Amino acid sequence: MHGGDIYRNSIRFDFSVNLNPLGVPPEVQWVLTEAALHANKYPDIIHENLVRATSEIFDISSENIVYGNGASELIMAICHSVNPGSALLLSPCFSGYETCIKGAAPNCKISYHTLLEENDFELHHDFVEKIQVEKPDLVFITNPNNPNGKLIDGDLLLDIIDICEAVGTTLVVDECFLPLTGREKEYSLAYNIEKRKSLIVLRAFTKTYSIPGVRLGYAVCSKINIAEGLKQHLPEWNISIFAQMAGAECLKHTDYIEQSVRTIDEERRFLSEGLKKLGVKVYGSDVNFILFKCKNFELKEELLEYSILIRDCSDYNGLERGFYRVAVKLHNENEGLLSALGDLL
Repeated sequence: MHGGDIYRNSIRFDFSVNLNPLGVPPEVQWVLTEAALHANKYPDIIHENLVRATSEIFDISSENIVYGNGASELIMAICHSVNPGSALLLSPCFSGYETCIKGAAPNCKISYHTLLEENDFELHHDFVEKIQVEKPDLVFITNPNNPNGKLIDGDLLLDIIDICEAVGTTLVVDECFLPLTGREKEYSLAYNIEKRKSLIVLRAFTKTYSIPGVRLGYAVCSKINIAEGLKQHLPEWNISIFAQMAGAECLKHTDYIEQSVRTIDEERRFLSEGLKKLGVKVYGSDVNFILFKCKNFELKEELLEYSILIRDCSDYNGLERGFYRVAVKLHNENEGLLSALGDLL
């Protein structure tokens, strides 16, 4: 269901998780070390430093922001808070939404909007029509989508918001990968979100700052009552002092994001072209991972012999055997992957 299973495999290069290829910023690594000196203290129960810094970034009241132990905890809290009778998901998309809906609202009717392979799994306006017809209580979308990595057209996003407001649907837009596209200011819905009725934007530090082990994410909510509803479904002290200190440091380093985007853009082109030369079908991406399809159904297992782990996407709703996803990493790592694939393909 997820990548990153390095604990049951001997792995040198992990291409199965989509982390920032530059790794943890040195300043953040230092703060995490310093945080050990504060392990004898309770963390701030209201995450004041984090919330204040985030509210300044998006020019929004701190009361509209909710922090969680990774985006996953917030997704579950959203599902408990909304308690939907019906929900609409994309297919394929991140499986965690369905897992949380089923856990929080077992009787919820989940329907799917299928993204077509012949359209490179891009989202089109027929999704708006489906929302209008079904009028679901809850809709999750990811921008850019996972596993194909494509950004959703900006005008289409606005149409999706408008129709959700018109039919009374709570819309959750997962932007966890958006900063790594280099187009955050152009596409993010977190700015000016207070103008909206029932919109929640999810963000996480996991991918952007390469700190999945720290567990830290936040939700920007269009209305204060939505944020208060989420908080009622979160435990007290849900964020460790390590996460609080690391997160506050992360938010200072916009230069790190700019450097990351340049590296990702260059290496994504290199890796995409290399995969195409090997004869596999490569789908367009705007971020730090690439979806491809090949006839070798045992590719993941065979690459383990090279101590390389990739993501088998056949368990995604809407995909089949032969679909794989790889992260965009540093040049020598990408060369290592292409070399191993060259031997196998």
